[in-house]
Amino acid sequence: MENIFLNTLIQSNESETLEFKKCSNKISGSVFESICAFLNRKGGHLFIGISDDKKITGVNETKIDSFIKNIINTLNNPQLFNPTIYIKPSVIELDNKKILYLNIPESSQVHRYKNKVYDRNADADNDITYNYQLIDNLHLQKRSISTENNIFPYISLSDLDDNTFVKMRKHIAIFNQTHPWLEMTNEQFLRSAGFFRHDPLNNTEGYTLASILLFGTEKTILSCCPYYRTDAIYRNINYDRYLKPKSSDPDIRYDDRDLICDNLINAYSRLINFVQRNMPDKFSLDENNLNRLDLRNIIFREIIANTLVHREFTNSYPAKFLIFSDRIITENWNNPMQYGKINIDNWDSYTKNPLITKVFREMKWVEELGSGKKNIKKYAPIYFNKCNILIEANEKFVFSIKYSGVNTNNTMQDTMQDTMQDTMQDTMQISEQVKDLLSVLKNEMSRNELQKALNIKNRDYFRKSYLQPALNLGLIKMTIPDKPNSKNQKYYKVNKLKNQK
Repeated sequence: MENIFLNTLIQSNESETLEFKKCSNKISGSVFESICAFLNRKGGHLFIGISDDKKITGVNETKIDSFIKNIINTLNNPQLFNPTIYIKPSVIELDNKKILYLNIPESSQVHRYKNKVYDRNADADNDITYNYQLIDNLHLQKRSISTENNIFPYISLSDLDDNTFVKMRKHIAIFNQTHPWLEMTNEQFLRSAGFFRHDPLNNTEGYTLASILLFGTEKTILSCCPYYRTDAIYRNINYDRYLKPKSSDPDIRYDDRDLICDNLINAYSRLINFVQRNMPDKFSLDENNLNRLDLRNIIFREIIANTLVHREFTNSYPAKFLIFSDRIITENWNNPMQYGKINIDNWDSYTKNPLITKVFREMKWVEELGSGKKNIKKYAPIYFNKCNILIEANEKFVFSIKYSGVNTNNTMQDTMQDTMQDTMQDTMQISEQVKDLLSVLKNEMSRNELQKALNIKNRDYFRKSYLQPALNLGLIKMTIPDKPNSKNQKYYKVNKLKNQK
């Protein structure tokens, strides 16, 4: 998180979207009440280790791991927190004290903690369990956030595809042969997993849009969601050349295309096959040189899953999966939490459609929240040559990877070294944080001097976003390289980029 934003939050008063909890030695139940209220209202920021008067008290460092485990386990225990949700706290350091920070999204569902519904009003978490009008208002609010919960009362099991249920169970059984979904009938599964719902506002019940999109036949899907489609196109041409073709270029609309109106489970398989047809295979070894990695599969399964799952399905804009000779582009309509151009390091992941995501996660098609972007960031530079990841979030969410080809190196180590050298030569790859560090670095400066010059208090954030990237790029060096953790360590600039702006 940006340090300026963090300091601004801590200096602010508690509000509808901000809460401080002291909790130095024990996670109190009020933490989960606040999380529940934030999810049900507009989302918010929760700091653990800061008192109500904004004093940084910190949490007991010996209990940080147990605090995090407690929060994650409680939020994923349906007996305590329902529907469950995955939120992992971040550990940050302020005034030499450790605190926990949770960025809580606005949920598409109404949540309960210990069977009580909490809503956020000003700086208070209010129990509205028996105020049925307020609960009805919450459900109405959630319907406008996510359409996966929309109920179709006239859809029956016969409108869904039995073969897709079989396919789901086969994939789950590969990883967990005792999974409870394996022994359930289709109807039992849909009801237990939340795909059959009751709408108290309109007093209707039935199968949700999520169940139709995951398991419906093409006819059923298009009758309920007429704009649903994913357009996969491969053009063996440079992207800029496609935008501005020469008169001598042949009139070829595309080299391969798959217009997909099938359900999401079948759509995932078709997009994987589309990639296998049009992108080269590439294998490497992991960091320990023990396991063989299918880089193409690792990267594209994350891209495909995000394209299918995190989108607004009722909008008329079709999802697009585009492959050019120098670029991968995905587009879909969304209700973003972040706007504008986003660096992948600062890309906040959240579950847009939790019911759909739940099924993909159990099938191991998506990992835990946030792990997908880590895999893309880690393996894309190994698979692609001189790649640059671009993200732009507005109503239309655009994710792209620009590259100059697919690497042909045989080892991960060689590829990573080549990629790093290419990155140093391309100033467009240098983050704004590294540029800021270079601008304040004069002669030799210590870590504390650099943080002071940049007005950054969070040591972990400074190390990950400023110091380590600059060292990795060879733009700065240590005065005592043999002892990187020396208290006398200082850093100096290497003049490799003369024309950097």
